[in-house]
Amino acid sequence: MLWGESLVWDDRRERLYFVDCGANSLHWLENGEGELHTMSLTSMPAGLVPTHDGRLIACMDDGLYIVDADARLVDHLAAYPDELGDRANDACADLDGNLVTGTLNLGPAEGSAWQYSLTHGWRLLDPDIANTNGPTAFVLDGVSTLVIGDTSAQYFSYTYDAAHARVGPRQVFGDVTGLDGAPDGATLDDEAGLWCALFGGAQLGRFTSNGLDRTIEVPASNPTDVAFGGRDLDQLYVTSIGGDGELDGALLVVDGLGARGRTEPRFAL
Repeated sequence: MLWGESLVWDDRRERLYFVDCGANSLHWLENGEGELHTMSLTSMPAGLVPTHDGRLIACMDDGLYIVDADARLVDHLAAYPDELGDRANDACADLDGNLVTGTLNLGPAEGSAWQYSLTHGWRLLDPDIANTNGPTAFVLDGVSTLVIGDTSAQYFSYTYDAAHARVGPRQVFGDVTGLDGAPDGATLDDEAGLWCALFGGAQLGRFTSNGLDRTIEVPASNPTDVAFGGRDLDQLYVTSIGGDGELDGALLVVDGLGARGRTEPRFAL
C-alpha cells in the first residue's frame, strides 16, 4: 500500500476494513485473511466507522459519506463545518452512537475535534487539536472518557458527556515525549489499555491510566493504525505507509500479545 490507514474490525461479519489513502481505495478481508477485496472511491478516505446496519461512515475530502461495500454504493451524509478546516482525519463512534472526528493537518496548524450525530449535527469538542488521530470513547473507572490523539502533541483524555457533546479539562493520557514516533491511530483493549501506532517510530505503545505500559517494535518505519480483530479479538492488525523497508506499506498482524480487544462501537444512522 502507499498509505495504509483506518483499520476497523466488523465483529458481526468478521471482516477487517482498512484504506489506502494514497490510492483512494477501501479494502477488506473476510475473517482478516484470504482474498483482498477493493472498492475505489472518488477522494481520499479516512476515519472508517461501522454503523448499526452494517455499512461504514468514511471521512472523505468534502464531508462524511455512507459506504455500502457489498453494494459498492457511496452516499453523502454531511458536509464538514467551516470551523473544522479543510477536512477530517481519523474517527470513531462513541458509546451513544455519535461520531467523533477532527481536522487533518500534516503538521502543526490550527485544528479542532468535533462530535457529529444525525440528531444534533456538528458540535465542537476541543478547539485546539491540530491533527486528530486515534479517537476512542470508553468508560474508565466508572467515568465516561474520551481520548483524542494529536499527532503534533500527545494522546489527551477528557471526561466526556456524549449527550451534550461536552468534555472536561484535558489531561495527557499517553505521553510520547520520551518515545520514538508521534501519535497516530489507536485502539482499546478490554482492560482499558490504549494501543497506539507511533508514526515514525517503528513501534507500538500501550498506555493505561497509569502511563506507558509497554512498547512493541514492528518491521515498518511508519505504523499508522491498529485494531484488534479475529474471532476472539486477540490479533492486533497494523497498517503502515510505504517506504524503503521491505515491509513498509504492509498490513501486519501481531499474535500472542496476551491481550484482547473490545467490540467496536457503532454509529447510529
